[in-house]
Amino acid sequence: MGLGLWSFLWMTKGEEFLKRLMQHNPLLQMERRLLGDSLARGKIAITLGPSYYTFVSFIKAGIPIKPFPRLKEGTFVTFGSGPPVVVKTPPHPNATKVFVNWLLSKEGQEVWGKVHGQPTRRVDVDTSSLIEIGEQAAKDFLTLEEFGRWENQSEEKILAVRRPARDFAQRILP
Repeated sequence: MGLGLWSFLWMTKGEEFLKRLMQHNPLLQMERRLLGDSLARGKIAITLGPSYYTFVSFIKAGIPIKPFPRLKEGTFVTFGSGPPVVVKTPPHPNATKVFVNWLLSKEGQEVWGKVHGQPTRRVDVDTSSLIEIGEQAAKDFLTLEEFGRWENQSEEKILAVRRPARDFAQRILP
């Protein structure tokens, strides 16, 4: 959690920036709910990593949690929670195919986006409602060239950016 943003900051702002950021008594926590709770209660001022669904209950309760505005350097793009994964030999292969086909359909992506607060890459799905929760579909503001520049989950970016950024984090974080 947070590696995508950490990698983006490592790539655009550099290691000195991240060292300074981490000097301010960071709460390092892998449990998203605890991060959301700490932010909502004012125990921390910002979080890096958790997604909308970490904060949805607090936002609906009227707690003024807002996403960061897009940075002038750009933004990183991800594949959200990841693509669907199917076990090698599912117990019901045909049902698995039907479900994955539905999930990747226009209707399935509309449902997924509303439930999880994560935009889709499908161009035929309206994602404008996600703006109010601080999410914006890459398809709505990036060209394919820009998407290629800012994505950080391809094998190339994992090797060139994410792994070195992760290794740096392991060196400087407690």
